[in-house]
Amino acid sequence: MKSPSTDHETAAGSTEAHVAGRKECSVIEAARKLFLEQGFAETSMDAIARSACVSKATLYAYFPSKEALFAYLIEAECRLKASRLQMPDLDIGLVEALRSFARQFVEVYLTPESMAFFQAISSERMRFPQLCRLFFESGPKNELMRVAALLEEAKDRGLLTFSDANEAASHFLSLVRGDLPLHTALGLEPGAEASVNAKVDAGIDAFLRAYRREGTSRAATRCRNRTASN
Repeated sequence: MKSPSTDHETAAGSTEAHVAGRKECSVIEAARKLFLEQGFAETSMDAIARSACVSKATLYAYFPSKEALFAYLIEAECRLKASRLQMPDLDIGLVEALRSFARQFVEVYLTPESMAFFQAISSERMRFPQLCRLFFESGPKNELMRVAALLEEAKDRGLLTFSDANEAASHFLSLVRGDLPLHTALGLEPGAEASVNAKVDAGIDAFLRAYRREGTSRAATRCRNRTASN
């Protein structure tokens, strides 16, 4: 497969593109739009070519199959989300660092568009399990490892205690997102920003109750006090 001469932000929907990669960008943007609107199974290469205003020969020159095109989009989407999710510095304080990451995580991953992309992938788990594996390895697993590294650093600083960083990271992400993925997937209104932030902070508080090292309870108390005052 010819690698499109565009960066991952263009692949994920940005309008910026190099002149040399204009056709590739048109293909990628058209495919992403159709996959999100119709799903993988209902989107044909003919439809992508028409939407991108390119010939089928041009389309297949860049991507030999619909699966190859979708795989490219999966990796591009995951790279873009990772670039938007900045890891905080623990020097700002454990609670503030956890809150910063958690709120970014919710903003980046728990959007209707993100959930639609996830649903487009998961709907093909029986026919194309490799696409689901690619998404897991490029997205969720990668973010879990990044959180685990942050928690390991906090442990090294004597702020947290746990035996398995990956397990602690999984608990953290589950607690801060709560039922928000379900609401988003069902098209239900998650609530006002203050309500979402309160849920995130409540998840952080629960995490600290389970994993904080003795002597750090004041940090958790400050977290609860900020939540109550918001």
